[in-house]
Amino acid sequence: MNTLPNGKPIDLDMLETAMEDSDLANRYFLNLVSGEVVFFSDYLGLSDEDERLLEEIDGSNDYVAIERIPSHVAYQWMVDFVDEMVAPADEHAAEKLSMALNGKGAFRRFKDTLYGVNEQWLQAWYQWRDKQLKTVVDEWLKSIL
Repeated sequence: MNTLPNGKPIDLDMLETAMEDSDLANRYFLNLVSGEVVFFSDYLGLSDEDERLLEEIDGSNDYVAIERIPSHVAYQWMVDFVDEMVAPADEHAAEKLSMALNGKGAFRRFKDTLYGVNEQWLQAWYQWRDKQLKTVVDEWLKSIL
């Protein structure tokens, strides 16, 4: 689903970025008329124009807040990738990646380990993650449109 019911294209790149952004200081809204994603960050502060737009968003049915992918879902993607893709083909790489997923800092360790294991698994991970992300985006869009 790449377009709104009115035929306008949805900015899927920004929508995916918004769903993956775990920083709670950032907020994203999808404009259901134009397909644009509007971004606000507490780090940048709000200009007068931003404040007017936020007021418009609050009083309008033309915008919907974009839901983030919960961290437990993103974590499960990594576990599933190791179990379903890596383990059947490369037991050594699967063991390293599984160990990286234990404890605090698992997201960073997983990525660092991927870079150290094998270029093939790094590329496979990004393809896997992109497929999962597209599924989540499609499901979310179907739920709001």
